[in-house]
Amino acid sequence: MGPTATLRFRRTAAQWHALDRLQREIRASDPHSRRKYLREFSQAFRSYEGVLRADQLDALLTCADMLLVGDYHALPAAQLFAAGLIKQLASRREVVLAVETVFSRDQEILDDWRGGDIDQSELRERIRFDLDWGYDWAPFYALLEAGREHGVAIYGLDCMPRDDLRRI
Repeated sequence: MGPTATLRFRRTAAQWHALDRLQREIRASDPHSRRKYLREFSQAFRSYEGVLRADQLDALLTCADMLLVGDYHALPAAQLFAAGLIKQLASRREVVLAVETVFSRDQEILDDWRGGDIDQSELRERIRFDLDWGYDWAPFYALLEAGREHGVAIYGLDCMPRDDLRRI
């Protein structure tokens, strides 16, 4: 039995159920679900070895020199998890939030919001969130709010052309 077959055999019914539910949720919430992005995410998710307990994650976070967290944009839980990490870590170490959702050219808009010069609705409009992004605003805004509430630096990362991931 090869490594893939062994891994599939070792998964429990609960793991299969969770994976199936996650894949259905992604397909239902992501209008781009047929894209290479989803295929790569699904492929990577198949190779996980287990789920970390909260104490295991905390131990890893404590000893890490650097932590990079990516999210799957179509899953609100991904942004909410990252917001929770900011809340957990900001009092213990330097945290920087860098978001692909905002173009780097729009950094001034993000800075205006962070400084309280514009409100949530103006931020959403000026970064063209609904026109350019197309995912849920609430979880993304929760992520930004977590950063602002905990005094972390927030940067926009994206650049044109948006469909060329080599440029990010």
